[in-house]
Amino acid sequence: MMVDKIKKLLDRSILFVASSLLIILVLGALWQVFTRYVLKNPSTFTNELLGFLLVWTSLLGASYAFGANKHLALTFITNKLTGMRGMIITVINDIFVILFAVVILLNGGMEAVSMTMSQTTPILGVPKGIVYSILPISGVIIIIYKLLGIKEYKKISQEEGG
Repeated sequence: MMVDKIKKLLDRSILFVASSLLIILVLGALWQVFTRYVLKNPSTFTNELLGFLLVWTSLLGASYAFGANKHLALTFITNKLTGMRGMIITVINDIFVILFAVVILLNGGMEAVSMTMSQTTPILGVPKGIVYSILPISGVIIIIYKLLGIKEYKKISQEEGG
């Protein structure tokens, strides 16, 4: 029950933030087109902003996809295994995803953030570390989703008597 509440809260939060960023992305793209082709004076900040928003929206969307188990996956083995065997393979897969998220997204992301926090973007003047901060954020989200999934598999296996 608690797992479901945490997952729903996380899902709603990610969808709200990603949807908001997507709306800003679309409005920014429309503004860029308007200023370039109608005003004949292209906006200077939108190109940089849209690049950052695209990265953030993509990584939040990917994190959400992991939580919803809608990400790209090679399922030819897991589809053939049912019951406890299938669950064990799924948990092992989730552990590998957690390891990837810890090593690459969390640790690598934190290193990228700390190395670039003193650098600013050329047009917006935003610290690059803020742009890269989505890496550890998405890493934490993926880790939470996978841990919740493993907890759910454990609950299911206990209910089945395994």
